[in-house]
Amino acid sequence: MLKLGSIRWRGKCSKHPGYDPYLDGRGAIRGGCERCGLLADIQTRHTEMLALMKRFAPAVPKRRAEPHNNRQTSLFGEIEN
Repeated sequence: MLKLGSIRWRGKCSKHPGYDPYLDGRGAIRGGCERCGLLADIQTRHTEMLALMKRFAPAVPKRRAEPHNNRQTSLFGEIEN
């Protein structure tokens, strides 16, 4: 059994704090910055891991709730026009 807990990790390049690998991609790495490259690698591996987890155990579709009938009775009866 493999247990993966929820991990909160925040990484940021000290030279380029505005770099976001999810939004900017590898093309936005300035000057071949090693730390930005590592952030991009982490993002790539994270995306791959999520894809593998979905392939192993696909998400179960949520069951739709049945539409509710008017269960509450009217206090005044039916209104006639």
